[in-house]
Amino acid sequence: MNKLYTAQEVADRLRVKKTTVYELIKRGELSSSKIGKQLRISEEQLAEYLKGTVSDSEQRPASPVFRPESSLLKRDYLLNSSGLIISGQAPSVMELLMGQMAAHPLGLPILHSHMNSYNGLYSLYFGKVHAAAAGVFAEDITPLLPGIPLALLTLYEFTLGLYIKEGNPKDISGIQDLTRKDIILANREKGSTSRIYLDKQLKKMQIPASSISGYQKEFVSDFSAVAAVIDRHCDTAIGEKAVVLNAGKLDFIPLLKVPMYLVMEASSLNSPGFQALIEITRSDEFKTALRGQNCYYTAHTGELSYL
Repeated sequence: MNKLYTAQEVADRLRVKKTTVYELIKRGELSSSKIGKQLRISEEQLAEYLKGTVSDSEQRPASPVFRPESSLLKRDYLLNSSGLIISGQAPSVMELLMGQMAAHPLGLPILHSHMNSYNGLYSLYFGKVHAAAAGVFAEDITPLLPGIPLALLTLYEFTLGLYIKEGNPKDISGIQDLTRKDIILANREKGSTSRIYLDKQLKKMQIPASSISGYQKEFVSDFSAVAAVIDRHCDTAIGEKAVVLNAGKLDFIPLLKVPMYLVMEASSLNSPGFQALIEITRSDEFKTALRGQNCYYTAHTGELSYL
């Protein structure tokens, strides 16, 4: 009989953390099966993984060979997953979705792939994730997934704005102040919601990026950008309001309200798990949990639109 292991049991055998096992599954290096609502790894699947690692070590060249391919294209996530792989940079909301999916009768396990809006949509285009949480407007989505009929499930709306020191000592009021000599920006990485908004505004206002101190240095999360402002290494950053509420010690200048969509191929709506996602986002429990964080707007939560 082919023995089945839990992720923790596999982690114990490999002497790694449980999260490492989930990452191996997510990357497609370790196959898994779905038993009911739980992920299980069979003796045969584990042996195949171990055989592959030995084979790789034997065949690995003395010096690495780098090829000009995106690592996203080399990950066959979907071929080895029995759940849904969803990308996004909103951990609290993803945890909420994962918890409610586990309890839903039609739910599937969710593997969270931490990617910003652009990279998530890019991965969806190449079939590496089932859905991408993206904080962008609908008109920005279509050019990234040409020719693919899309379904957009609204998760919530949030406020994007400027993080500034308490009391606004440098009297910052908007994007135009970023060109001042006494202002240093903590900029976000390309593809993030904050960076997409900033670059669009700079183009619209005909402001060259080279005129902004700190533009070239990138921070990979709102939290790291906030830390730079709190520690006084920078004077301001663009991000969502939720981070300021959690961090404290900062003021916030709102700029605009942005939708957070769960983007998926329209054809996926007939696949297992997607109907559960729709029902969950339309539930009072989900909306109440979002409103409880005091920074998300739920008037359009659960609405489905198509591109």
